[in-house]
Amino acid sequence: MVSRCSWSAAVLIVLGLTSPALLAAPIQFTGFVVQDFNPALNQTVYITPVSSNPLTIGQSDWITNRGWVSGWSIQDIRTNYDEESDTFYVGVNTFANAHGQYAPFGQANGDPTGTPAPYDPANLGGDKSFALAIAPINPANLSRPGAPVVIAGIPADKTMAGPGINGFTVSRFDSSRAAAGLAYQFGAVMPQHTGDLAFNPSPAHPQLEFTIKNFSKIPGLDPSAGYWISAYAGSSLDGVAGEAYLDWSRIPSNAELLIPEPTTLVAWSLLAAAAAIRFRSRLRAGGE
Repeated sequence: MVSRCSWSAAVLIVLGLTSPALLAAPIQFTGFVVQDFNPALNQTVYITPVSSNPLTIGQSDWITNRGWVSGWSIQDIRTNYDEESDTFYVGVNTFANAHGQYAPFGQANGDPTGTPAPYDPANLGGDKSFALAIAPINPANLSRPGAPVVIAGIPADKTMAGPGINGFTVSRFDSSRAAAGLAYQFGAVMPQHTGDLAFNPSPAHPQLEFTIKNFSKIPGLDPSAGYWISAYAGSSLDGVAGEAYLDWSRIPSNAELLIPEPTTLVAWSLLAAAAAIRFRSRLRAGGE
């Protein structure tokens, strides 16, 4: 006879009701975003599309003719909030070139070797910038973000640089500099939230990946309600490629991301019904 406990556990396993968040380990950065932020392996990874065409930002014809793609051209931004460690993970997924190679992030001319040029300084120097602004939910208008509260990345104004690689920082959002754009809206550094930029982008680790610490403790932000992001990547000085932008886009909370799709619910219901029938049949057989 099969016990009720054994069958109950079996049903839970069949239905997949164990929490994916518990099964997923914290993200390990390699510099390859698609590999590291895989929603098939971690359901709390969220993909925010930026562009479907690597040439959308505009790049010089000689770059395209070499089969290269500018390191400013972003396909999507991938995020993951790990509740257990209260860490927010970010991966900036750029486009591979015609040969399957990635230019190091910020390599304006798309050279996959990462060779610096006078207009294309190494180490995200000059006014090169990546900025990710984060805003809370706006209770008064759920279709628009609340006031931004934090900004992370590499400032264009290097006097506002933080302690991380290439001046990486997590800072207060400076709304007084809105006219200058996100690249210049880094305010005071928030050391209690400054995580790590995983790598100085290079051919070995070409894509930008970083963390924000104590995410739920950022004043004004409540990850359990979801949040909004906006982003900028580029430089005004390189002249060979344009800049990438992401308008405000909502990121669902982990609870929202873990809600099964309707088709999955139907499948679970059918499996549960079948398991229940087998369970009752075995109970009857055991009682005879």
